[in-house]
Amino acid sequence: MTPMPPDDRLGRLDAELALLAEIRRRLRRSEGADFRIPTRVVDAVLDERHRIAQLDCSRRD
Repeated sequence: MTPMPPDDRLGRLDAELALLAEIRRRLRRSEGADFRIPTRVVDAVLDERHRIAQLDCSRRD
């Protein structure tokens, strides 16, 4: 399997974050504004996005 270029991976992670945000909105709409959603998955996606972005920036320098 050929690794995806950093820009493609960032785009995929951005799409995953958008999906998670939509799920969060739907859950809050159905369960109420006080409904708490664990952020572990979002944190992991953001960490991976940050890691890839740093790799991409270091390659450009």
